[in-house]
Parts: sequence; C-alpha cells; structure tokens
Amino acid sequence: MAIQHRLREERGRVETEMNAITARCQREDNRGLNNREVELWNKLADAHSALCDKIEKAEAGRPRNSGNVSGLGSLEEIQDTMRLSPAAWRERRSDPHARAFSNFLRGGMEGLEADEKQLMRGKFADGAPVSFRNAQSTTTTQGGYLVPQGFSDQLMEAMKWFGGIAGTVDEFTTGTGQPLPWPTVNDTANRGRIIGQNVQTTETDVVFSQYTLNAWIFSSDLVLVPLALIEDSYFDIDALVARLLGTRLGRLFNWKMTTGQGVNAGEPNGIVTAAVAAGNLLTLPSGETTSIAYNDLVNLEHSVDPAYRYNPSTYWMFNDSVLKVLKKLVDASNRPLWQPGLTASFADGAGVQGLGGSRPMILEHPYIINNDMAVPAANAYTMLFGDMSTYKVRKVANGVTLMRLVERYADWFKRFCAAIVPTFAPAQLSPAA
Repeated sequence: MAIQHRLREERGRVETEMNAITARCQREDNRGLNNREVELWNKLADAHSALCDKIEKAEAGRPRNSGNVSGLGSLEEIQDTMRLSPAAWRERRSDPHARAFSNFLRGGMEGLEADEKQLMRGKFADGAPVSFRNAQSTTTTQGGYLVPQGFSDQLMEAMKWFGGIAGTVDEFTTGTGQPLPWPTVNDTANRGRIIGQNVQTTETDVVFSQYTLNAWIFSSDLVLVPLALIEDSYFDIDALVARLLGTRLGRLFNWKMTTGQGVNAGEPNGIVTAAVAAGNLLTLPSGETTSIAYNDLVNLEHSVDPAYRYNPSTYWMFNDSVLKVLKKLVDASNRPLWQPGLTASFADGAGVQGLGGSRPMILEHPYIINNDMAVPAANAYTMLFGDMSTYKVRKVANGVTLMRLVERYADWFKRFCAAIVPTFAPAQLSPAA
C-alpha cells in the first residue's frame, strides 16, 4: 500500500503541473500552448501514463482480502474488492471495456487512449447510458448528493414576428455614410400638343428635383456577459448573444423603415410616413374604423396608376390584424371570400409572407405582413398598396459590427444603416375617424 500511495502522490503532482499549464492558457484569453509548454506537456503526459501503468500493476497484485480500501481507488475497484474472487478480478481486468471504464474513472476522458474513447462512446450510443443509482433516497444527506441534477440540452427562445420591409423594398449599398443626393423628375402632368402651321411651339421645361439620403446609427444596446457564464454555460453563449443582438437590430430596422418620422425627428423617413407626406391617401367612409369592405380594396388598388400597379414589385402591405379582417369578408350570401379557389381575387390561402413559392393573392396582387404597421383604428394608416421598389433603403458597406468591449467607455456607437424616402410613394389607406 505504501508503494501505491507514493505512486498516487507522484501522479497527483504531475496532474497539478499539467493543470497549471492549461489554467495559465485560459487566463491569458484561452490562448494555445507555446513550443516550450508543448514540450513540457508531452513530458508530463508520458510521465502520467507511466505512473498510471505502475499503479495499475501494483493494484492488480494487491490481495483481495484486504480490509483497507483506499479512498483514492475507483468505484470499480472498491466493488471488486468486496465481491469478486481473484480469478474474477483477472477476468474483469482482461475485458477492454472494464479497463477503459477504470481508466475513465481515474483520469476522465483525457486518461483514455483513442481506441478506449471509441469503445466508451459505443457503449453509450443507444441513448441509454449506464449509471449507478445506489442512493438510499433522494434527500441530500441520505444519498441525494449522489443524484445529478437534471438539465435540458435545449434552450427555448420566445418568438415574435417582425419583417416586411427587407426583401420587399429596394435596397442598395454605399461605401460611406455621407449625405447622398438622389435626383428625381416628375413630368407626368405634361403632354405634347397640336399646333397649326406657321405657329411657334410652346416651351415646357422639364423640372428636376432631388432628395438627400442620410445615414443613421442603429444600436442593439449593450449586453453584459460575465466571463464565467461564457466559460461555464452548456450553450454557445457567443453565438446566442450575437443572434439575439442581430434580431434586435432587425426589429429596429423594420420599425423605423415602416413608421420612422424623418430627418426632423432624428430618424429615417418610414414608408408609411412617406406615403402620407406625398398625399397618396384613401380615406374610408365614416364609421369604418375597424372594418374594411371589398370596395375599399378595389378603390385603393385603382388609386395607384397602372404604370406602377402591375409591376412585379407591387404588393399589399398591412398588419396581421388587417389580414384577420380581410379573411372575415363575406359576399351577399354570407359566404367567406377568403377561400382558395372560390374567387380568383382571393386565391392561394393565407400565408404570412408573400415572397417565394406560392404567393397569396388579393385582387391578383401578393401581400406582405408587416406588424409594425398600425392595427385598424380611427385615423390610423393601416394598409399600403403600390410598387414597393419606389421606396429606397440605403445601407452602408460593412455597416453591421459586433463589438466585444473589454474596457469601460468603449461603447460609443458603430454605424449600421439608413433609409430614404421614395419619390413616388405607394398609396396609403386610412380609416375614417
């Protein structure tokens, strides 16, 4: 026993030195081992393997009738000492899985050879790992300390729909974020004329204008993530936080591109605000504050010039609550209009997003759900229709940056993106007060 005790103490000193090397690397931003540390680690690993072999040989020759069971022995050895004969012990030691399991109990996965790791994984491949359940009860002092706490390997994230702007309107990228003038021209009120002989033609000049595109800084807000959480969490905290921050920016982007109040308010000019400012409004009859009639849809559709009405990027856009109102529309016989195949105008079901695959149609035009638009109410702008590509969204190249801050006062903004107002805004539906 003295020899075994001395060998275990020597192995413990080797393990302490190996742990010191890895701990130093972890403290220094989880760096890798340098050449000197690799050489030292290999020597220590060889010494550790040799000591494990010596201990195993010493324990294999130990008398089975000894009543002094060392607390440093494995659970397998303790059970064999009390239950197995010498012949059974030798048989157990010749079993590859028993030997691998014994090495695992002594040194963990790092103490296993490659073939032993593969063997241990195979034993657990059926999803029903072997475990000891020898506790007297689940209360702490009677054995509950031996029962591991359960833990789900899946993280449930709450979800809430957002979107409608990205992929629908026209987006483009600029190299920098300085103000960018966008020229426009509107000659739709002019036409040619018939003139008589020897009559001077009339001069009608083309009037140009421009709109300035600005850049805006979007922030997801700061999130404090302790280093202990990053190191100890079962889940990939880095990826989780990055995804959640990206979703925050996506929600902010869609909100401000929909209802942003413009430069004077210190934010982008949203598509709804642009349509209202352009005067492209259709007000419902008095009393229609939470309902929309079929005729209202027809009127809104035809308030947009045919030059825009039948373009590939022409859509309806509204809140999901508006979709609910539309699905309740009935004909004179009280039959729902929203039935696939019942009418050509309300075909293809009620999918949430109208991009890709089969597009749900309203009056032969696809629709987009944007929950940042208003719900049906008095004086609320609840529905858009028109060529959505006339609304421009400007993004700055390399504008999305994930910052990892390791010192205070470093959180003083990064630029994300900006949006502009269109020259020809879509029409806007507004319920009457």
